[in-house]
Amino acid sequence: MPEITTAPPTDLTKRQIRLGVGSMLASMAVVETVSGFTQQYLYPVLPAVGAQHGIGTVQLSWIYVVQQVGMTVFTPLLSRLGDNHGYRRILRLSVAMLATGSLLMAVWPSLIGIAVGALLQGSVVGFMPLMIGILRDRTGDEGARRGIGTLVGVLLAAIGLAGVAAGAMAAVSPVLGLWTGVAVAALGLVACLLIPAERSAPAGEGFPLGPFGLLSLGLVGITLALSQGPAWGWDSPATLVSGGVGVLAAAAWPFAELRAERPVVDVRMFRNRRVTLASLVTFCLSFVTIGTLGANSTFLGADPRTAGYGFGLGSMAIGFAMLPQAATGVAASLLTPRALRLLGDRTTVAIGGLSALAGFGGLALVHGTLTAYLVLSALTGVAMGIFQSATRALAVEAVPVSETATAAGVNELVLSLGGAVGAALVSAVLSAHAGTGGRVEGGGYTVAWAVCALVGAVAAVAAIGLRTERT
Repeated sequence: MPEITTAPPTDLTKRQIRLGVGSMLASMAVVETVSGFTQQYLYPVLPAVGAQHGIGTVQLSWIYVVQQVGMTVFTPLLSRLGDNHGYRRILRLSVAMLATGSLLMAVWPSLIGIAVGALLQGSVVGFMPLMIGILRDRTGDEGARRGIGTLVGVLLAAIGLAGVAAGAMAAVSPVLGLWTGVAVAALGLVACLLIPAERSAPAGEGFPLGPFGLLSLGLVGITLALSQGPAWGWDSPATLVSGGVGVLAAAAWPFAELRAERPVVDVRMFRNRRVTLASLVTFCLSFVTIGTLGANSTFLGADPRTAGYGFGLGSMAIGFAMLPQAATGVAASLLTPRALRLLGDRTTVAIGGLSALAGFGGLALVHGTLTAYLVLSALTGVAMGIFQSATRALAVEAVPVSETATAAGVNELVLSLGGAVGAALVSAVLSAHAGTGGRVEGGGYTVAWAVCALVGAVAAVAAIGLRTERT
Protein backbone atom coordinates (compact mmCIF):
# COMPACT_ATOMS: atom_id res chain seq x y z
CA MET A 1 0.00 0.00 0.00
CA PRO A 2 1.68 3.25 -1.11
CA GLU A 3 2.06 6.16 1.26
CA ILE A 4 -0.71 8.73 0.93
CA THR A 5 0.44 12.30 1.29
CA THR A 6 -1.29 15.63 1.29
CA ALA A 7 -0.14 19.09 0.36
CA PRO A 8 -1.09 22.39 1.96
CA PRO A 9 -3.70 24.52 0.21
CA THR A 10 -2.28 26.62 -2.63
CA ASP A 11 -4.94 29.33 -2.76
CA LEU A 12 -3.16 31.44 -0.15
CA THR A 13 0.14 33.30 -0.21
CA LYS A 14 3.06 31.81 1.70
CA ARG A 15 2.98 34.72 4.15
CA GLN A 16 -0.73 34.20 4.82
CA ILE A 17 -0.15 30.50 5.37
CA ARG A 18 2.71 31.17 7.83
CA LEU A 19 0.64 33.67 9.81
CA GLY A 20 -2.37 31.37 9.90
CA VAL A 21 -0.35 28.33 10.92
CA GLY A 22 1.50 30.31 13.60
CA SER A 23 -1.73 31.52 15.18
CA MET A 24 -3.27 28.06 14.98
CA LEU A 25 -0.20 26.40 16.52
CA ALA A 26 -0.15 28.93 19.36
CA SER A 27 -3.75 28.07 20.27
CA MET A 28 -3.04 24.35 19.93
CA ALA A 29 0.04 24.72 22.14
CA VAL A 30 -2.15 26.15 24.91
CA VAL A 31 -4.56 23.21 24.58
CA GLU A 32 -1.65 20.75 24.69
CA THR A 33 -0.29 22.51 27.78
CA VAL A 34 -3.65 21.79 29.40
CA SER A 35 -3.27 18.17 28.31
CA GLY A 36 0.19 17.80 29.85
CA PHE A 37 -0.82 19.50 33.08
CA THR A 38 -3.92 17.30 33.42
CA GLN A 39 -1.96 14.11 32.89
CA GLN A 40 0.46 14.96 35.71
CA TYR A 41 -1.01 17.28 38.33
CA LEU A 42 -3.13 14.72 40.20
CA TYR A 43 -0.19 12.55 41.28
CA PRO A 44 1.19 14.95 43.92
CA VAL A 45 -2.27 16.34 44.78
CA LEU A 46 -4.51 13.32 45.37
CA PRO A 47 -2.61 11.77 48.31
CA ALA A 48 -2.99 15.03 50.25
CA VAL A 49 -6.66 15.35 49.23
CA GLY A 50 -7.26 11.76 50.29
CA ALA A 51 -5.71 12.33 53.70
CA GLN A 52 -7.85 15.44 54.21
CA HIS A 53 -11.15 13.87 53.04
CA GLY A 54 -10.78 10.31 54.30
CA ILE A 55 -9.98 8.60 50.98
CA GLY A 56 -7.70 5.63 51.59
CA THR A 57 -4.70 4.50 49.57
CA VAL A 58 -6.58 1.59 47.97
CA GLN A 59 -9.42 3.90 46.94
CA LEU A 60 -6.95 6.39 45.50
CA SER A 61 -5.41 3.63 43.41
CA TRP A 62 -8.84 2.89 41.99
CA ILE A 63 -9.24 6.53 40.98
CA TYR A 64 -6.09 6.22 38.87
CA VAL A 65 -7.48 3.04 37.33
CA VAL A 66 -10.79 4.77 36.52
CA GLN A 67 -8.92 7.56 34.74
CA GLN A 68 -6.79 5.07 32.82
CA VAL A 69 -9.88 3.13 31.77
CA GLY A 70 -11.53 6.38 30.66
CA MET A 71 -8.51 7.23 28.53
CA THR A 72 -8.54 3.76 27.02
CA VAL A 73 -12.18 3.98 25.94
CA PHE A 74 -12.16 7.63 24.87
CA THR A 75 -9.18 7.23 22.52
CA PRO A 76 -10.96 5.28 19.71
CA LEU A 77 -14.31 6.95 20.44
CA LEU A 78 -13.18 10.57 20.12
CA SER A 79 -10.84 9.83 17.22
CA ARG A 80 -13.55 8.20 15.11
CA LEU A 81 -16.10 10.86 16.05
CA GLY A 82 -13.60 13.47 14.88
CA ASP A 83 -13.22 11.81 11.48
CA ASN A 84 -16.99 11.45 11.19
CA HIS A 85 -18.25 14.79 12.52
CA GLY A 86 -15.37 17.26 12.40
CA TYR A 87 -12.14 17.57 14.34
CA ARG A 88 -12.72 21.00 15.84
CA ARG A 89 -16.24 20.15 16.98
CA ILE A 90 -15.12 17.01 18.83
CA LEU A 91 -12.02 18.80 20.17
CA ARG A 92 -14.25 21.39 21.82
CA LEU A 93 -16.39 18.60 23.25
CA SER A 94 -13.28 16.88 24.64
CA VAL A 95 -11.99 20.05 26.31
CA ALA A 96 -15.46 20.74 27.76
CA MET A 97 -15.54 17.21 29.23
CA LEU A 98 -12.13 17.72 30.81
CA ALA A 99 -13.17 21.09 32.26
CA THR A 100 -16.36 19.55 33.68
CA GLY A 101 -14.41 16.73 35.29
CA SER A 102 -11.85 19.13 36.79
CA LEU A 103 -14.58 21.36 38.22
CA LEU A 104 -16.46 18.38 39.68
CA MET A 105 -13.33 17.19 41.49
CA ALA A 106 -12.70 20.64 42.97
CA VAL A 107 -16.26 21.32 44.21
CA TRP A 108 -16.92 17.73 45.37
CA PRO A 109 -13.61 16.31 46.63
CA SER A 110 -15.11 12.98 47.71
CA LEU A 111 -14.41 9.49 46.41
CA ILE A 112 -17.37 9.59 44.00
CA GLY A 113 -16.78 13.18 42.87
CA ILE A 114 -13.10 12.62 42.20
CA ALA A 115 -13.68 9.25 40.49
CA VAL A 116 -16.30 10.66 38.09
CA GLY A 117 -14.15 13.73 37.49
CA ALA A 118 -11.12 11.57 36.73
CA LEU A 119 -13.21 9.55 34.28
CA LEU A 120 -14.26 12.71 32.42
CA GLN A 121 -10.66 13.90 32.40
CA GLY A 122 -9.85 10.81 30.35
CA SER A 123 -11.10 12.80 27.35
CA VAL A 124 -7.65 14.43 27.31
CA VAL A 125 -6.51 11.57 25.03
CA GLY A 126 -8.55 13.07 22.20
CA PHE A 127 -6.65 16.35 22.09
CA MET A 128 -3.60 15.22 20.10
CA PRO A 129 -5.35 13.04 17.45
CA LEU A 130 -7.97 15.71 16.78
CA MET A 131 -5.44 18.53 16.51
CA ILE A 132 -3.28 16.39 14.24
CA GLY A 133 -6.35 15.98 12.03
CA ILE A 134 -6.72 19.77 11.75
CA LEU A 135 -2.98 20.26 11.22
CA ARG A 136 -2.72 17.74 8.43
CA ASP A 137 -5.85 19.01 6.71
CA ARG A 138 -4.69 22.64 6.72
CA THR A 139 -0.91 22.32 6.30
CA GLY A 140 -0.20 18.97 4.60
CA ASP A 141 2.15 16.23 5.74
CA GLU A 142 5.31 18.35 6.05
CA GLY A 143 3.51 21.07 7.99
CA ALA A 144 1.91 18.44 10.19
CA ARG A 145 5.33 17.00 11.03
CA ARG A 146 6.58 20.38 12.23
CA GLY A 147 3.37 21.03 14.13
CA ILE A 148 3.41 17.62 15.83
CA GLY A 149 7.02 18.17 16.92
CA THR A 150 6.05 21.49 18.48
CA LEU A 151 2.98 20.08 20.22
CA VAL A 152 4.89 17.10 21.63
CA GLY A 153 7.54 19.48 22.96
CA VAL A 154 4.87 21.56 24.67
CA LEU A 155 3.24 18.41 26.06
CA LEU A 156 6.46 17.08 27.59
CA ALA A 157 7.37 20.48 29.01
CA ALA A 158 3.94 20.77 30.63
CA ILE A 159 4.20 17.28 32.10
CA GLY A 160 7.64 18.06 33.49
CA LEU A 161 6.57 21.32 35.13
CA ALA A 162 3.10 20.25 36.27
CA GLY A 163 4.33 17.89 38.96
CA VAL A 164 6.50 20.57 40.54
CA ALA A 165 3.82 23.29 40.32
CA ALA A 166 0.95 21.12 41.57
CA GLY A 167 3.07 19.71 44.38
CA ALA A 168 3.93 23.23 45.58
CA MET A 169 0.28 24.27 45.57
CA ALA A 170 -0.87 21.09 47.25
CA ALA A 171 1.63 21.81 50.03
CA VAL A 172 -0.28 25.03 50.70
CA SER A 173 -3.75 23.47 50.37
CA PRO A 174 -4.72 20.10 48.82
CA VAL A 175 -7.98 21.45 47.41
CA LEU A 176 -6.11 24.44 45.98
CA GLY A 177 -4.22 21.94 43.88
CA LEU A 178 -7.54 20.67 42.47
CA TRP A 179 -8.71 24.21 41.68
CA THR A 180 -5.46 24.74 39.78
CA GLY A 181 -6.67 22.07 37.37
CA VAL A 182 -9.93 24.00 36.92
CA ALA A 183 -8.09 27.22 36.04
CA VAL A 184 -5.90 25.43 33.51
CA ALA A 185 -8.93 23.70 31.95
CA ALA A 186 -10.71 27.06 31.60
CA LEU A 187 -7.68 28.36 29.70
CA GLY A 188 -7.98 25.37 27.38
CA LEU A 189 -11.65 26.17 26.72
CA VAL A 190 -10.73 29.65 25.55
CA ALA A 191 -7.82 28.43 23.42
CA CYS A 192 -9.83 25.76 21.59
CA LEU A 193 -12.33 28.42 20.50
CA LEU A 194 -9.51 30.11 18.56
CA ILE A 195 -8.48 26.98 16.63
CA PRO A 196 -9.84 27.04 13.05
CA ALA A 197 -11.95 24.26 11.61
CA GLU A 198 -10.57 21.83 9.06
CA ARG A 199 -11.18 22.64 5.39
CA SER A 200 -12.34 19.18 4.33
CA ALA A 201 -15.88 18.04 5.03
CA PRO A 202 -16.11 15.28 7.68
CA ALA A 203 -17.20 11.82 6.59
CA GLY A 204 -20.50 12.13 8.46
CA GLU A 205 -21.10 8.37 8.58
CA GLY A 206 -22.60 6.24 11.33
CA PHE A 207 -20.70 4.92 14.32
CA PRO A 208 -20.09 1.13 14.54
CA LEU A 209 -21.23 0.25 18.07
CA GLY A 210 -20.44 -3.47 17.84
CA PRO A 211 -16.71 -3.16 17.05
CA PHE A 212 -16.41 -0.26 19.49
CA GLY A 213 -17.98 -2.35 22.26
CA LEU A 214 -15.58 -5.24 21.68
CA LEU A 215 -12.58 -2.91 21.48
CA SER A 216 -13.60 -1.11 24.67
CA LEU A 217 -14.20 -4.37 26.55
CA GLY A 218 -10.86 -5.72 25.40
CA LEU A 219 -8.93 -2.58 26.33
CA VAL A 220 -10.68 -2.18 29.69
CA GLY A 221 -10.13 -5.82 30.62
CA ILE A 222 -6.46 -5.81 29.65
CA THR A 223 -5.83 -2.42 31.27
CA LEU A 224 -7.46 -3.51 34.53
CA ALA A 225 -5.48 -6.74 34.64
CA LEU A 226 -2.18 -5.00 33.92
CA SER A 227 -2.71 -2.06 36.25
CA GLN A 228 -4.16 -4.05 39.16
CA GLY A 229 -2.27 -7.32 38.75
CA PRO A 230 0.42 -6.35 41.28
CA ALA A 231 -2.26 -5.42 43.86
CA TRP A 232 -4.73 -8.24 43.18
CA GLY A 233 -2.06 -10.87 42.55
CA TRP A 234 -1.24 -12.10 39.06
CA ASP A 235 -2.91 -15.46 39.73
CA SER A 236 -5.98 -14.06 41.50
CA PRO A 237 -9.46 -14.71 40.03
CA ALA A 238 -10.03 -10.98 39.48
CA THR A 239 -6.84 -10.60 37.41
CA LEU A 240 -7.41 -13.81 35.44
CA VAL A 241 -11.06 -13.04 34.67
CA SER A 242 -10.38 -9.43 33.73
CA GLY A 243 -7.41 -10.32 31.56
CA GLY A 244 -9.16 -13.33 30.02
CA VAL A 245 -12.26 -11.38 29.06
CA GLY A 246 -10.09 -8.58 27.71
CA VAL A 247 -8.00 -10.93 25.58
CA LEU A 248 -11.07 -12.73 24.17
CA ALA A 249 -12.81 -9.46 23.31
CA ALA A 250 -9.63 -8.06 21.76
CA ALA A 251 -9.24 -11.25 19.68
CA ALA A 252 -12.82 -10.97 18.37
CA TRP A 253 -12.56 -7.25 17.66
CA PRO A 254 -10.59 -7.35 14.34
CA PHE A 255 -13.15 -9.70 12.78
CA ALA A 256 -15.97 -7.35 13.76
CA GLU A 257 -14.06 -4.44 12.25
CA LEU A 258 -13.58 -6.30 8.95
CA ARG A 259 -17.35 -6.81 8.68
CA ALA A 260 -18.21 -3.21 9.57
CA GLU A 261 -19.05 -0.82 6.72
CA ARG A 262 -17.33 2.04 8.57
CA PRO A 263 -14.99 0.51 11.18
CA VAL A 264 -13.80 2.24 14.34
CA VAL A 265 -10.27 1.32 13.29
CA ASP A 266 -9.53 0.05 9.81
CA VAL A 267 -7.38 -2.94 10.76
CA ARG A 268 -6.35 -3.23 7.12
CA MET A 269 -4.06 -0.26 7.74
CA PHE A 270 -1.70 -2.64 9.55
CA ARG A 271 -0.94 -4.19 6.18
CA ASN A 272 1.01 -1.02 5.64
CA ARG A 273 4.58 -1.68 6.76
CA ARG A 274 5.07 1.88 8.02
CA VAL A 275 2.00 1.76 10.24
CA THR A 276 2.99 -1.60 11.74
CA LEU A 277 6.62 -0.64 12.38
CA ALA A 278 5.67 2.78 13.75
CA SER A 279 3.25 1.07 16.12
CA LEU A 280 5.92 -1.39 17.25
CA VAL A 281 8.38 1.44 17.95
CA THR A 282 5.67 3.38 19.80
CA PHE A 283 4.88 0.35 21.97
CA CYS A 284 8.52 -0.35 22.80
CA LEU A 285 9.57 3.21 23.61
CA SER A 286 6.42 4.02 25.59
CA PHE A 287 7.08 0.74 27.47
CA VAL A 288 10.50 1.95 28.58
CA THR A 289 9.98 5.71 29.04
CA ILE A 290 6.44 5.85 30.43
CA GLY A 291 6.37 2.46 32.09
CA THR A 292 9.37 3.33 34.30
CA LEU A 293 8.12 6.69 35.64
CA GLY A 294 6.72 5.23 38.85
CA ALA A 295 9.75 3.03 39.52
CA ASN A 296 12.12 5.92 38.90
CA SER A 297 10.23 8.00 41.47
CA THR A 298 10.51 5.31 44.13
CA PHE A 299 14.22 4.88 43.38
CA LEU A 300 14.86 8.61 43.75
CA GLY A 301 12.90 8.72 47.01
CA ALA A 302 14.50 5.64 48.58
CA ASP A 303 16.68 6.35 51.62
CA PRO A 304 20.18 4.98 50.90
CA ARG A 305 20.81 4.51 54.64
CA THR A 306 18.08 1.88 54.93
CA ALA A 307 17.54 0.64 51.35
CA GLY A 308 21.15 0.67 50.21
CA TYR A 309 20.28 2.64 47.07
CA GLY A 310 18.47 5.83 46.04
CA PHE A 311 18.97 9.42 47.10
CA GLY A 312 16.30 10.08 49.72
CA LEU A 313 14.65 12.89 47.78
CA GLY A 314 11.34 14.45 48.83
CA SER A 315 8.34 15.06 46.55
CA MET A 316 9.49 18.47 45.32
CA ALA A 317 13.06 17.28 44.79
CA ILE A 318 11.84 14.26 42.81
CA GLY A 319 9.91 16.61 40.55
CA PHE A 320 13.06 18.63 39.90
CA ALA A 321 15.11 15.46 39.36
CA MET A 322 12.73 14.46 36.57
CA LEU A 323 13.13 17.78 34.77
CA PRO A 324 16.30 16.82 32.80
CA GLN A 325 14.42 13.96 31.15
CA ALA A 326 11.57 16.32 30.28
CA ALA A 327 13.98 18.97 29.00
CA THR A 328 15.81 16.65 26.61
CA GLY A 329 12.44 15.25 25.53
CA VAL A 330 11.27 18.74 24.60
CA ALA A 331 14.48 19.47 22.68
CA ALA A 332 14.37 16.13 20.83
CA SER A 333 10.72 16.54 19.85
CA LEU A 334 11.37 20.01 18.43
CA LEU A 335 14.37 18.76 16.42
CA THR A 336 12.68 15.58 15.17
CA PRO A 337 10.88 17.12 12.14
CA ARG A 338 14.18 18.49 10.85
CA ALA A 339 15.92 15.18 11.56
CA LEU A 340 13.22 13.30 9.63
CA ARG A 341 13.83 15.58 6.67
CA LEU A 342 17.64 15.52 6.78
CA LEU A 343 18.41 12.03 8.09
CA GLY A 344 15.29 10.15 6.99
CA ASP A 345 12.70 8.20 8.93
CA ARG A 346 14.82 5.11 9.52
CA THR A 347 17.85 6.87 11.03
CA THR A 348 15.84 9.33 13.12
CA VAL A 349 13.65 6.69 14.74
CA ALA A 350 16.63 4.38 15.24
CA ILE A 351 18.35 7.16 17.21
CA GLY A 352 15.37 7.09 19.57
CA GLY A 353 15.74 3.35 20.15
CA LEU A 354 19.51 3.61 20.62
CA SER A 355 19.03 6.46 23.11
CA ALA A 356 16.77 4.22 25.17
CA LEU A 357 19.29 1.38 24.92
CA ALA A 358 22.14 3.62 26.06
CA GLY A 359 20.18 5.43 28.77
CA PHE A 360 18.61 2.43 30.46
CA GLY A 361 21.67 0.26 29.87
CA GLY A 362 23.73 2.94 31.57
CA LEU A 363 21.33 3.11 34.51
CA ALA A 364 21.56 -0.65 34.94
CA LEU A 365 25.34 -0.34 35.21
CA VAL A 366 25.82 3.04 36.91
CA HIS A 367 23.23 4.51 39.29
CA GLY A 368 25.19 5.20 42.46
CA THR A 369 25.36 8.98 42.11
CA LEU A 370 22.66 11.55 41.43
CA THR A 371 24.79 13.13 38.68
CA ALA A 372 25.02 9.84 36.78
CA TYR A 373 21.29 9.28 37.21
CA LEU A 374 20.40 12.75 35.87
CA VAL A 375 22.68 12.41 32.83
CA LEU A 376 21.41 8.95 31.90
CA SER A 377 17.76 9.80 32.49
CA ALA A 378 18.25 12.83 30.23
CA LEU A 379 19.40 10.39 27.55
CA THR A 380 16.16 8.43 27.92
CA GLY A 381 14.34 11.75 27.45
CA VAL A 382 15.81 11.91 23.93
CA ALA A 383 14.10 8.60 23.17
CA MET A 384 10.83 9.93 24.58
CA GLY A 385 10.90 13.10 22.51
CA ILE A 386 11.83 11.37 19.25
CA PHE A 387 9.25 8.59 19.39
CA GLN A 388 6.40 10.81 20.55
CA SER A 389 7.02 13.18 17.65
CA ALA A 390 8.16 10.86 14.85
CA THR A 391 5.77 7.93 15.21
CA ARG A 392 2.73 10.20 15.46
CA ALA A 393 3.69 11.75 12.13
CA LEU A 394 4.55 8.45 10.43
CA ALA A 395 1.32 6.81 11.58
CA VAL A 396 -0.98 9.39 9.98
CA GLU A 397 0.98 9.93 6.76
CA ALA A 398 0.16 6.42 5.55
CA VAL A 399 -3.64 6.93 5.58
CA PRO A 400 -6.06 9.27 3.74
CA VAL A 401 -6.82 12.65 5.31
CA SER A 402 -10.32 11.45 6.24
CA GLU A 403 -8.75 8.78 8.49
CA THR A 404 -6.14 11.02 10.14
CA ALA A 405 -7.63 11.21 13.64
CA THR A 406 -8.37 7.48 13.67
CA ALA A 407 -4.78 6.62 12.68
CA ALA A 408 -3.46 9.05 15.29
CA GLY A 409 -5.84 7.50 17.82
CA VAL A 410 -4.47 4.04 17.08
CA ASN A 411 -0.99 5.38 17.81
CA GLU A 412 -2.25 6.85 21.10
CA LEU A 413 -3.78 3.48 22.00
CA VAL A 414 -0.52 1.66 21.31
CA LEU A 415 1.30 4.30 23.36
CA SER A 416 -1.06 3.81 26.32
CA LEU A 417 -0.82 0.02 26.14
CA GLY A 418 2.97 0.16 25.92
CA GLY A 419 3.11 2.31 29.04
CA ALA A 420 0.67 0.03 30.88
CA VAL A 421 2.52 -3.16 29.93
CA GLY A 422 5.83 -1.55 30.82
CA ALA A 423 4.58 -0.38 34.22
CA ALA A 424 3.13 -3.83 34.93
CA LEU A 425 6.31 -5.68 33.96
CA VAL A 426 8.56 -3.27 35.87
CA SER A 427 6.30 -3.65 38.91
CA ALA A 428 6.47 -7.43 38.59
CA VAL A 429 10.28 -7.33 38.41
CA LEU A 430 10.48 -5.14 41.51
CA SER A 431 7.99 -7.39 43.36
CA ALA A 432 10.13 -10.42 42.52
CA HIS A 433 13.08 -8.69 44.21
CA ALA A 434 11.18 -7.64 47.33
CA GLY A 435 12.72 -8.81 50.58
CA THR A 436 11.37 -8.89 54.11
CA GLY A 437 8.86 -6.17 54.86
CA GLY A 438 8.20 -5.63 51.16
CA ARG A 439 11.37 -3.57 50.66
CA VAL A 440 12.69 -3.88 47.11
CA GLU A 441 16.33 -4.88 46.74
CA GLY A 442 18.56 -2.74 44.55
CA GLY A 443 18.96 -5.59 42.08
CA GLY A 444 15.29 -5.23 41.14
CA TYR A 445 15.92 -1.80 39.62
CA THR A 446 19.02 -3.07 37.84
CA VAL A 447 17.06 -5.89 36.21
CA ALA A 448 14.16 -3.59 35.30
CA TRP A 449 16.47 -1.08 33.61
CA ALA A 450 18.29 -3.89 31.79
CA VAL A 451 14.98 -5.19 30.43
CA CYS A 452 14.12 -1.66 29.25
CA ALA A 453 17.49 -1.41 27.51
CA LEU A 454 16.69 -4.60 25.57
CA VAL A 455 13.25 -3.29 24.62
CA GLY A 456 14.92 -0.09 23.38
CA ALA A 457 17.16 -2.26 21.21
CA VAL A 458 14.05 -3.90 19.73
CA ALA A 459 12.75 -0.44 18.80
CA ALA A 460 16.04 0.40 17.09
CA VAL A 461 15.93 -2.83 15.09
CA ALA A 462 12.30 -2.19 14.11
CA ALA A 463 13.30 1.27 12.87
CA ILE A 464 15.68 -0.31 10.35
CA GLY A 465 12.62 -1.53 8.43
CA LEU A 466 11.31 2.00 7.93
CA ARG A 467 11.85 3.45 4.49
CA THR A 468 11.79 7.17 3.82
CA GLU A 469 9.22 7.90 1.13
CA ARG A 470 8.58 11.26 -0.47
CA THR A 471 6.32 12.45 -3.25
